[in-house]
Amino acid sequence: MHFHGPIVRPATDANSLFIEVTAGCSHNSCAFCNFYEGTPFWVAPLSQIEEDLQEAKENWPDARDIWASGGDPFVLSTEKQIAVWDLIRKYYPDARLSTYATVADFRDKTVEDIKRIKAHGLDDLVLGIESGDDAVLTAMNKGYQAAEIVEACGKMDAAGLPYRSIYLGGLAGAGKLEESARKSAAIWNQIHPYYMYLTNVALLPGTELAQRAARGEFQEASERERLLEIRTLLENFQNPITVDTVTSTSSILMVARLPKDRQQALAKVDQLLLQMDDVTARRLQERRHRMRTV
Repeated sequence: MHFHGPIVRPATDANSLFIEVTAGCSHNSCAFCNFYEGTPFWVAPLSQIEEDLQEAKENWPDARDIWASGGDPFVLSTEKQIAVWDLIRKYYPDARLSTYATVADFRDKTVEDIKRIKAHGLDDLVLGIESGDDAVLTAMNKGYQAAEIVEACGKMDAAGLPYRSIYLGGLAGAGKLEESARKSAAIWNQIHPYYMYLTNVALLPGTELAQRAARGEFQEASERERLLEIRTLLENFQNPITVDTVTSTSSILMVARLPKDRQQALAKVDQLLLQMDDVTARRLQERRHRMRTV
C-alpha cells in the first residue's frame, strides 16, 4: 500500500480500508492545523490506486467501509473523481465509500456534478466546516465565509449526497465562544449534515495559532467557556443531527441524537459544569498542551 503522507480520518472511520487518493491538503493554510506539515499536496495516479486496490482485495476482500485518504480528495475535478470512484467500485462494488472535503472544493462543482459523483460511487462526505462565524473563519484562514458553507451544503442537499460536518470548538478565543456558537448554530440550521464531530482546538506546535498565543494575540478559552460553547450549540440546533464529542481534545464525551437526546445532553453538560474545579480544568488544559497533533 502506498501512503505519501499522514492518514487523517474521523474516529468513526478507524476500521475502514484506507486507499490513498491524494496526499496533503490543497488548502493547508488553516491557522490551527499541522496535520499535513511537510506533506505537499499530491494526487495519486490511477495506476497506484489500482495497485493498492489489488493488494487490498487480496488481503481484505470483504472490506465494508473504504476511506479515500487525503486532506480533501473532493478537490479533484468531477471527471477525475468519477475515474477514481469507478476504479474503487470495480474492486469493492458494495462497500461504503467516504472521504474528506473542504467548503472551497464546491466552487467548481454544480449540483449535477455532485449527482454524477454520487452515481459513480461516492456515498458520504466529511466536511471540515469548523465554524459558522465569519470573524472566526477569517481569523483561522479558512478561505471562505459562512454564506459559502450554506451554498456548498445546499448543493449536496439538492444532489442527495449525505454528509457529516466538523465543528472545532474554542476557535473564537476567550470571552467569545458563546456568541460565536450562536452564530454557528444559525448556519448549521440552514444546512443538513446528519452528523457533527464536535471537537476542541489545541495549540499544536508550529501552527500560526500557537504562535499568536505565544505573542499574546490569542487567548485560550477556559474549560468552563468551552463547555458553555457546547451547551449553546446543543441548545440551538434545530435540524436533526447526531453530535459526537468523543475526541482526544474534548472535556466531555458523549454522542447525542438531536432533538431526541437534547435534554439529556444538556443535563450532562450542566453536571460537568458543576463539577469543573480548578484541578480538573488544569488537567484538561495540560493534556491539550502536550499534544503534538490530534
